[in-house]
Amino acid sequence: MSPTIQKHVCRYAATALTALTCWNCSGDSQAESPIDTIQIGESANIALNLDYTETPLLDSLVLDCYGTDTLHLVHSIDKKSFNLDLFPSDNWKFNAKLYANGSLMQEGEVTTALEAGSAVSLKIPMHALIGFVYVKIPIGFGNPAGIKSGEMELTSEEDTYTYPMVFDSDNVTFTSDKLKLNRKYHISLSMLDENGKAIFSLEDDFTLDETTPIPSFQIASLRSKIELAIDIAKEVNVQIPLTIPAMKRSPNVNDIVISEFFLNANKSDSTQFNFVEFYNGSTDTLVLDKCTFGKTSDTDGSAEFGAIELPPNEALVVGEAESADIEGIYKYTESLPAFVKSSSSIVLQCDGAILDSLYYGKADSLITSPIPVHTATSGVRKSTQLNIELWDKRDDGDSWCLGVPTPGVISACGN
Repeated sequence: MSPTIQKHVCRYAATALTALTCWNCSGDSQAESPIDTIQIGESANIALNLDYTETPLLDSLVLDCYGTDTLHLVHSIDKKSFNLDLFPSDNWKFNAKLYANGSLMQEGEVTTALEAGSAVSLKIPMHALIGFVYVKIPIGFGNPAGIKSGEMELTSEEDTYTYPMVFDSDNVTFTSDKLKLNRKYHISLSMLDENGKAIFSLEDDFTLDETTPIPSFQIASLRSKIELAIDIAKEVNVQIPLTIPAMKRSPNVNDIVISEFFLNANKSDSTQFNFVEFYNGSTDTLVLDKCTFGKTSDTDGSAEFGAIELPPNEALVVGEAESADIEGIYKYTESLPAFVKSSSSIVLQCDGAILDSLYYGKADSLITSPIPVHTATSGVRKSTQLNIELWDKRDDGDSWCLGVPTPGVISACGN
């Protein structure tokens, strides 16, 4: 996040209420406040929705309100709207800012009058101020293509910029600094193996403008020896994702892992449900029609996946809720296998072969570093989540953490 953002909230409407009660606290008891006629409870309710271009690497949304009071509000990336109770005024101004990739990315402003007791809903149109290029490429668990280094070069009529490749779990990313809008750029991207030989390359010309400030190249699958060229220059006003269809196949060992489980749901809380989550860390779409999971390798009492195809870098959640609004793919099962809450095993197998398994609970003579599990029945109930960056050390309990359940969202355990 930009260092200019101050992560605090300055004077909510409740603070304005306190200021109102002290408006006439001077020595002249006869002085009349210009808003003495406003009674407590006669505030106006305003709902503000930010209309912005979806942006990768989004940091925060900031709203500054100027009227009978001044408010500075900061939202995390999961909220696009603000709901406020404010004192009436003929001129309330709302300035919204979106920070992404460490910089002020988009900004918008709207002005309105608020009457006592009214309810107003406004949309703030956001306008791009700068752009940047973000390329994310999944390389699969273990980096089977053998990618060791890479570089992205951006060239305009005025400047040339070079950015290194960054490894991020089972992906590599290339991210530019902030770039000027209304410029034409040439992108040249390459990834090399340990011998310096090119495994992947990309060349193209594109334009950054207010409509398309982030040409985000999302590549769904990567195989060795691919030479890729794309053409977005003819459609510069459209944000274009780039997708290479992944091959469909049955999973092998280290293609798919158990990434989260929650077996202690509060049945009286309709938002909670027991589930097990699986993550496809390969570069292919995995066909799970011959796969089951249960307490042991014995398929009796196990749950079947059915005709599910799991794309690369996607999560599949199998749970007891009839429907669930989550990220990733969801499959409902009438009942999960009868896992014991305090200690048990979870075994994933496909076509008779065990592809992943884990033991959670207490340490014993055979398992000295078990995977942690939350069994408390009071307070916030927590799921067990794999730090996906430690996928190859998932037998170690230290590679897992406890946290608020996040079905469909892959964890890095706070990293």
